[in-house]
Amino acid sequence: MRIAAVIFQYACLAFALFLCSRIATSLYQQDYQLMEIVSDVGSILICIDLAIFLHFNKSMASIKLRGTAQQSPVQISRLEKVSRKLGHLGIMLIICSWIVPKLV
Repeated sequence: MRIAAVIFQYACLAFALFLCSRIATSLYQQDYQLMEIVSDVGSILICIDLAIFLHFNKSMASIKLRGTAQQSPVQISRLEKVSRKLGHLGIMLIICSWIVPKLV
């Protein structure tokens, strides 16, 4: 299961890089729609959040295996908190990119 998580983590990062290149080429060629860019940025933020979550989830599992006798609460790092907020922003961007064209 740990190998699948690592593969999924790298797949998320690769998809985020693909979306970055897609945004860059569409902006360079000036052939874009604003809501597609907003949706792609939201997808990038979600992919980064998922990759960071999988990375910290893997490290948390190793901490739990090592220190089961201590039973101390596991601290969530600042990076994970920020990435979680960015993931929520990505979800909001995707929802907005679906709703705004329906209103116009």
